This record gives sequence, C-alpha cells and structure tokens, in this order.
Amino acid sequence: MRALNCLVCCIPHFYCRIYRIILAVGGILCLAQVGYSQEIGAYKTIASGTFQNTAIWAVWNGTGWTAATSKPNGSTDIYIDQTHTLTLTGNEEAKNVFINAETGAGQKLILNGFNLDVYGSLRAFSGPAPGFAGNAWNSQNWIGNSVGSTLTFKGSSRTVVEKNSWSAQTTQSRYSVIFEADPGEQLVIESPFKALSFTVRSGSVLQKIDTSVIPNVCFTLSFNTETTVFGTGPFGELVIESGATFISECNGNILNRSTSSSTSALNFDLQNGGTLILEGSNPHIEAANFQLNGEIIHRGGSLPKAFLSSSYSDAATPAAVRDVELQGSQNLTLPLNLSLFGNLEKSGSGNFITSSTHLTILGASDQDILGFSLIVRDLTLNKSGGVFRPNSNLEISRNFTLTQGVMDLGGNNLLINTGLAGSLSHSGGRWRNVGKMTYFGLPATLNPSNATFPFEDTQNGGLRKVQLLGTSPGGNLSIRFTEYKGADFNPGFSDSDGTPILYRKFSYFEFSEFSPGSAPIELRISADQLIVGDVTDLRIVGTGYSAPGTHLVGQDPTLLWARRELTFSAFAGVNFTVGSFRTTSILPLTWLKIQGKSTPLGNRIEWSVRSDKAILLFEIHRIDLSSKAWEKVGIVSPEGNNQEIFEFVDQTAKSYLTYGYRILKINQYGESTWSDLIRMEAPSFANSEEIILYPNPYSGGKIGLIFPKKWDRNSKIVLQNASGQLLLEGVWDESLFSQFCENLPSGLYLFGLESEDRFIQKRWIKK
Repeated sequence: MRALNCLVCCIPHFYCRIYRIILAVGGILCLAQVGYSQEIGAYKTIASGTFQNTAIWAVWNGTGWTAATSKPNGSTDIYIDQTHTLTLTGNEEAKNVFINAETGAGQKLILNGFNLDVYGSLRAFSGPAPGFAGNAWNSQNWIGNSVGSTLTFKGSSRTVVEKNSWSAQTTQSRYSVIFEADPGEQLVIESPFKALSFTVRSGSVLQKIDTSVIPNVCFTLSFNTETTVFGTGPFGELVIESGATFISECNGNILNRSTSSSTSALNFDLQNGGTLILEGSNPHIEAANFQLNGEIIHRGGSLPKAFLSSSYSDAATPAAVRDVELQGSQNLTLPLNLSLFGNLEKSGSGNFITSSTHLTILGASDQDILGFSLIVRDLTLNKSGGVFRPNSNLEISRNFTLTQGVMDLGGNNLLINTGLAGSLSHSGGRWRNVGKMTYFGLPATLNPSNATFPFEDTQNGGLRKVQLLGTSPGGNLSIRFTEYKGADFNPGFSDSDGTPILYRKFSYFEFSEFSPGSAPIELRISADQLIVGDVTDLRIVGTGYSAPGTHLVGQDPTLLWARRELTFSAFAGVNFTVGSFRTTSILPLTWLKIQGKSTPLGNRIEWSVRSDKAILLFEIHRIDLSSKAWEKVGIVSPEGNNQEIFEFVDQTAKSYLTYGYRILKINQYGESTWSDLIRMEAPSFANSEEIILYPNPYSGGKIGLIFPKKWDRNSKIVLQNASGQLLLEGVWDESLFSQFCENLPSGLYLFGLESEDRFIQKRWIKK
C-alpha cells in the first residue's frame, strides 16, 4: 500500500493564505510533499501508445519493473509518466489513475470518445513514477478529447479525487465524468474538479468543504474555460439521475463554470427520482438553467438555512421545485417566489419559514404539506391534475388565487387574507372537506372573482359554489359547509312568497363572524351535477323553512345558479341550501310511484298513476348524468282503467353509465305533467374475470389489451373519465386506442368491456 511520507502545506493557486507572498517572489514553495509507493502489479508507461499495447507498459513485481504481458484491468493501478501519452481505442478499466502533471508534461490521457472505468481515484504526481503527490494546476489539456470521452468512477465507497492531488486549474479538461457507485455506496470529492460535464448515475457523491482554511472553501465542481472552443458564456452541466444522490457540504461555489471569472454552468439537472442534499446554511449553485425535478433535502448545520439560490449575474434563480424536505433542527426560509410540483415535508424539529413566500401549486399529481401547518404570504392553486392536501389548517396572509385544480383540507380550516392586504381571486378550481373557511377583510365590492367560494360536494357530486355579489360591509366572513347525502322530497314548507317548496338538499351552508350590513347583496348557490329540469326551478331555501330575503329567478343552465337577494344582517342563524318548487323534484298528486331496476335487457322503468281516462300517452325522458343532456327515449300508450301500472325497458341504456329518468304524461286536452326524477346507478357486476390493459400506469406508446376468458374480442370497449363521462367506445383497435390515449390529460380512467348481458371494468392511470 502507499505510504504518506509528509503533508503538503498548500494547494497551488487556491487555498493557502501565504500564496500571495509566494507568488510575489515568483515561485511556489511547498514545505513537504506526499510520496507514492506503488502496489505490486501496478503498471507504468515506458512509452506513448494505446492502452491495450503491452509494449508500452511495465509492471511492478515488488522489487523492480518488468515487461507487461497483458494490459491493465480494474484491479491494477496505472501511472502515465512524464512526456508519455496514453490513448484509448476502446472502453477500458483501471484502479487508481496517476498522471504526471509537471509543467510541460503535455496531454497525458486521450480517451478518444471511449470510457475508462476507474475503481480507485484520479491523482496527479511529479517526478518519475510513482513520484510525489501534486496538483494538476497548470492550464494543460491533461485528459481529452471530447464530451463523449468519459471517466466513470465505479465500485465501493472511497475518495475519488483526494485533497492536494488534483485541482480545478486543469482549465482545458476535455472529458466528461460519471459517478456510478454501487447501490448504497458513496464517492467523495476532496479536491476541486473540472470537466466538460458531471453525471451522478447511482449511489451517492459527497462534495466536501475544506475546513483547514478560514473561511472554509468548497471543493468546487466546474467546467472547461476554453472560451475559443466552448464560448464565453455559461457552459457545462451536472446531472443527478433517478436513484442517485448528490450531497454538498458547501455554501458558495457548489457548481459554476469558473470561480475566477464568475461564469455560470449551463445546466443543473436534478432528474425525477434523484436527490440533492444540501448541508450548508446558504447553498449557492451558479447555473443558467435549473431543472429541479427530484427531491431537495436541507439538513445539518448549526445555523438557520436559506433556500438554494444563485448569485452570478448570468445565473438563473432556482424557483421551481418538485419535493423539498427539511431535516434537522434548523429553520429553512423559502424564497419570495416558489413554484411547487410535489411535496413540502418537515421531518425534523426545524420549521419552514414561509411568511414572505408566494407559493404556486402546479403539480399534475397529488401534493402534500407534511409535518407542519402552512402559513404563506400568497398562494396560487394552478394544478392540472391530482389533489393538493395541506393536511392541517392553511393560512394565507395576503392573496389566494384559484386558477384550476382541487384542494382537500381534510376537515381543517382555511384562512384567507389574515394580513388584510390582499384578497381572494377565483377563475377556476375548487376546495373540498373544509372545516371552516374564513375570509378576512372583505373587499368593498363583491364580484365573481373575489367572492366565489368553490365548495366541492363530496356527498352528492358536483361543485357547490357560493357566490356573493354587491356591496360589502367589510370585516370578515366565515362559511361552513355541512354535508349530507341526499335530499328531502317532502319538506312541507313554502317560500316567503307562498310558493310550496317541493325539494331541498340536506347539505347546507352557514355564514358567521360577519359585520352587519343593510345594503342588498345577491347570494348564489350552484346546483352543479344535480338533476335539474329547468334552471328556473331552483330556489335558495332554509333547512325546513324559507330563507330570508327575496327569491331571484335561477340563471345559467350550465352553472345552475339558485339566487336570492338579502342583506348581510339576514345571514345570522340561517342554514342555506338549494331547493326547488317544480315537479322535477316531487311527485304531483296524480302520480303514485315511479321506480327503476337494471335488467340484462336494459333499464326497466315502472310507474303507476291514479285513473285518468283522458291519458293520451306517456313520454319517457332520460338524462345522461355525465353529459347532463336530456333526450326522449320512448313512448307508452295507456291501456285499461282504474289504477294502472306501466313499464318501459330502455334497451339503449349503457350498462356502465348512470342515468336519470322522468315520465311526461300527456292527456287528450294537450295538458301535461311530469313525474318525479329517479336515478339509475350504473350497476356493479360481481365478476372474477380480469381485464389486463398495459402498461398501467401509462406514459406513452402502444397500449396492449388481454381479454378475460370467455370474452369475444369483438366485445365493445368503453373508456370513461373518473367522473363517468364517456370518452370512447367501439371494437378494440390497438393503434387507434393508443393514438387516442396519447392526447388524454393525466389522470384516472375507467376501461370497460361490454357484451349483451355483462359488463366489467378496470381502473387505468395515465401519467
């Protein structure tokens, strides 16, 4: 093994505080040097040539150097001696790589577009091999000669560039570096390192900080500075691949192109599944482009922490991240603006400081705030898919902007504008399972943007928006949505204008903590995805009593607004909900019953009426609850007298869809009345057969289908979204189905097979 004879007092050009004095007298003085002692079986060059040419190698046998009979391998050291150049003509391997780096040594290793696997370390030396340790600090192209020329550090845990044995002063480095440690193993960097690119492919890489000098300095990763070859701007990239980890103890100069000229790297790419661990209190990465798609962990240290940032004038601001975890006891201050595509997690005793942060939630899948209550300056919800879950009370001190997406409070409270300097802005999106929503500092004028409160109806489906329009008395407002499944079809009360109320939802809204006001305002509640025959049927009512104020005719056949005019003072002590006064919600006296049943031939609708000899016919109308479109599906002529029972089988009904039905009775005088609405749920078929649709989850390319046993390949395929809306049906065609699914948004889908008397379904996810 090698013996360390003495220690180097300084690193040329870098970290010794006496350098300026030494350089002033025109020399570099080191008080001692480290001497190498070669291992038995080590190789050294005796001439320039190609790696596999045994004639250029000599082997140490323990007492002397003898002619080589085979080329080096992954268990043997190699020494490239003074004035010799070693060239690769294929991929090769070695243990430790020693390069003579004396002034004027010239290029030593030409990788020639190939890869050299290194199972030890990369070191510089001076003098005849094995020589003395030294830094490769001269501006020489020691190793070359292209981005595709690579050194790959493989194997078990160790230091791959040791202190005082390599240096980033190799400004003309023309090769790329790959770190590919075995799983669970760690490669350590203890000297500045320069290349064309760095890739952490597996295991972990630890970037050390030099604590032997004050202030401590980072062993920087940097890049070639030949501006005539690679331009004058940002250049080089560090990539952390999925499953790999990069750990830095540093603050400044974790990564740049050049420290001396303050030039940034071109790319810092933390890929999905990769991990970046930052142990410094104020970590800086200087890069023109950031892709932070993996997990960032802040941990360690004894000082409060700042988020990852940059300082060079040509560097970008790292402001979009996927997952961030805070470990340890120190607090972490998030930046003024941060876009989050994943989770924020506190797993130690330190806290996230977010009181000055505008946090934008942008992910396409589920996102969580874990281990702490989020108190943020501004929050924007702009999710294209999945659910955002704060998992605790959510406090927004200024502006809350909802553009799209779903937020699930899990029964916790939502507090908006607690600092009284902002407002709510709604153009899309929704929230669900809110314990209580409190809006502080109501705007003077309430409009659809600043006073729409989008409560999702988790019990009955749809979006139960509450909207306030008009002049506000100011102050605060709290809204609580109490949810129950179903409705009262015989509430037994009339509206304040004497109109009988024939239907009202069990769920209701309560308003509290508001300032009294006498100015009229308009209250709206949406009946989205409820079965509504006509929007003018809708009313806002109480839970068993008329609501205060004056009824306003329902508006918008899509949003289905029930409306009422009242004052803020009238909110006190009242439960508000959606009701109706027409026969779409309650049976008229001549109707006795209406019911439905699913059969193999279709949905069978059965009804009975009191004797009416003037009946001309019955029309059967159906609504597809996924599209909300009404259509007439049949006619039945009456037969007989007295109390009659009638039926109709809807053979065109899809067995995987949920429908609503109602019957229109028309008499011989042209008069008509509607029956009640009934809901026919899509039946769940108990079936042990399984559909295999692959890949699942799906991210692109062709999709395969394995039919269950005893199913005909000509059976109808059915694709629905998570809301039950029909997207595609027909006979299986792999190419057409794959092409259609390529353009679908990410999310959960339902894939089914249908025959004459059975239907089976499979959950399918597109990433």
